[in-house]
Amino acid sequence: MTFRSPMSDFSAAQKEAKALLRDLQRRDLVAAGRYSAFDAFDGSPARLADAQYLVARRCGFKSWAELKSCLTRPE
Repeated sequence: MTFRSPMSDFSAAQKEAKALLRDLQRRDLVAAGRYSAFDAFDGSPARLADAQYLVARRCGFKSWAELKSCLTRPE
């Protein structure tokens, strides 16, 4: 199965995840609400893995590992 991601490189995904983590830690629910999988979180303290998961889901991947594998794979 091929996924189409709006991200062209893994570095951009990492930056987005770190920015999202800051939003989650500040409890910026407007920013975090742009990620459709956000509803799955229960309000416990956000971790980088949570932000990475949300970024991966927004890009159409099942996990951060899948996103990383796709974006770092040699062409």
